[in-house]
Amino acid sequence: MDSETCPLCGSDRIVVDEDRGELVCGVCGLVIGRVVYRGPEWRAYGYGDRLRRERAGAPITLLLHDLGLSTKAVSRRGLRDGLEKLRIRVLSEVHKISLSADLPRSVAETAGMLLRKLGDRVTLLDRSGLRALPASLLHLSLRIHGIPRGAEELSRYSEAGSAEILRCSARLSWILGIRSRLDPRAYVSRIVRGLGLPAEVEAQANKLYSAAASKGISQGRSSRALAAACVYRAAKLLGYRVSQRRVARCSGAGLATIRRRLRELSEINI
Repeated sequence: MDSETCPLCGSDRIVVDEDRGELVCGVCGLVIGRVVYRGPEWRAYGYGDRLRRERAGAPITLLLHDLGLSTKAVSRRGLRDGLEKLRIRVLSEVHKISLSADLPRSVAETAGMLLRKLGDRVTLLDRSGLRALPASLLHLSLRIHGIPRGAEELSRYSEAGSAEILRCSARLSWILGIRSRLDPRAYVSRIVRGLGLPAEVEAQANKLYSAAASKGISQGRSSRALAAACVYRAAKLLGYRVSQRRVARCSGAGLATIRRRLRELSEINI
C-alpha cells in the first residue's frame, strides 16, 4: 500500500499478509494494522486436510445430467421427468463403457456434451437406437477427437452390437449435423505401433495410402482395412516380416477385406 509508511523505519514497502489478515512492513517486519481477511475460516495443514474442509463442491462435469450442480438431495420432481431419467441412464452407461474401454476422460466428456446437444431429439431414436446410444455417443466422440477405436471394440462393453452402434452413430451424425471423418493416418499409426514396427514403415504406409486415395481406391472403402493393407505392403517393401493374419488381428479389419485391398494396391508404384 503506497499511501502508508512504517512508523518505525519509515519504509513504504508495506505488504499484506493474507494468511493473518495483517499489514506488515517489508523491511523491519512491524505489524502496522489489520485488513479484512477474505480467506476461509479454517486452516489446512496439508492437501488432504484442505480437500476434507473445503465446501465448494465438485467441479462441473458433462458426465452428470445436471452438470454436478445439484445437492445430494435430488428432488423427486426432477426424477419423475422421463427425459431426465433417460439422460441419467445414458450418462451412467457412457461412464461405465469409457472406464471399461480405458478411454480418455475428454472423450467421455464430449459424449456427454453431444447428449446435451441432442436434447429431446433423443426421442427420434427407436428401441435399438436407444440401446446403442451410449456406445454410439462415444463412437462419435472418438471420431471427433481423431482416436482410432472402432465400434467392434465398444460393443465388447455395451449391450449393443457393432452394427447397431454404427447405425446409431450415423443417425446421431445426421441429427446433430456433425460430419467427422477420421484421418486414416490415425489408423496407420495405431496399426504400426501395435505391430511394433519402426517409424519408416508408418511413413511408407502413409505414402501408399495417399497414392491409393489419389487413384480413387479409397472411395467407398473401409479406411481401416485400406490402412492395414498399406501397413502390410509397406513392411514387406522395407524388408520387415509380418503376417497378414497378425495385421488383421491388430487392425480389427477382416483378413479377406485386407487381401482385396492388397490386390488393388499392387497396381500402385511409389
